[in-house]
Amino acid sequence: MVMAGVLSLAAAATVRPGVKTALLVCDYSSKEIILKTPLKYGETFAIRYIHSVDHSPVFEVFTAQKGQGLVLKETYFRMFGAGMGHWEGHGKIVQEGQWIKIKDIDQPLGSFILRVGSPGVAHTILMGEKEWNLSQQAAGRRVEVMISEE
Repeated sequence: MVMAGVLSLAAAATVRPGVKTALLVCDYSSKEIILKTPLKYGETFAIRYIHSVDHSPVFEVFTAQKGQGLVLKETYFRMFGAGMGHWEGHGKIVQEGQWIKIKDIDQPLGSFILRVGSPGVAHTILMGEKEWNLSQQAAGRRVEVMISEE
């Protein structure tokens, strides 16, 4: 009986109606908010940038997971360039048309620090039909990418 009550309290504590989650990008040093946009648990977004050597796009896909924060799901690119490779035991490599994809990475990150590249690198957050070019707002700055709850 006591254990059932404890379990009910624990379940009630984890379900917080009205909690709104958002993708938050802040300057790492000053904590200035660069981007804040709604992102529900289970939803995905991508960061696209232009590789400095082969000048082709690279995509990294993340999802928001309750209790884990941001989770890296997959990455894809057109060719193995400098720094592009597979970390053994983290995902599987597949070819889909012109893209090399590393799928099922499922690496919990919580939050992460990103050094935003120059305008030519065009670090851009993609969510549905929306795009936010971080390189236009924060080139050369370190930003923290995270989930916020309100």
